[in-house]
Amino acid sequence: MTPAEAFAVIPLAAVCADHKLQPEEAELLKSQLRAREPYSAMDPAAFGGMVSGLLLALRDQRRALVEQAAALLTPAEQEQAFAFAARLVHADRIATAEETAVLAEVRHALSVPAERLRQIESSFALLSAGDS
Repeated sequence: MTPAEAFAVIPLAAVCADHKLQPEEAELLKSQLRAREPYSAMDPAAFGGMVSGLLLALRDQRRALVEQAAALLTPAEQEQAFAFAARLVHADRIATAEETAVLAEVRHALSVPAERLRQIESSFALLSAGDS
C-alpha cells in the first residue's frame, strides 16, 4: 500500500460502509482528495483506478486495510483522514448505522486519542444537522 492509498482508505472505508456512495459523498470525496498532494498530480485515470481498486479491496478486507493504512500514517495524517471520513459520512446529512459503526472501527485502529476523534465526528454531525 502506498502512502496515497493509505490516506484514501480511511475516508473510503467510512463512506462506503453502507454500500451506497451518494452523489454528495462522491463529489466531496473527489474534490477533497484531488485538492491534496499527491492526488492533484495524478492522472485522472490513475486516480480513478486507485479509488476503484481500493473500493473493491475494502469490500472484503476493510478491517485489515484500515489497520494497514493506520500503520503507514503519522498521527497527524490519521487525524486528517478521520476528519475527512467524518465529513464524508455526514455530507448527505444521513449517517447510517453502518457508516457510524465503521467510523467507530476506524477510531479503534488509529493512534489518535479516541476522545479527540469523537470530538471531530461530533463537530461534523452538528454541522450537517444545521444544514437540514
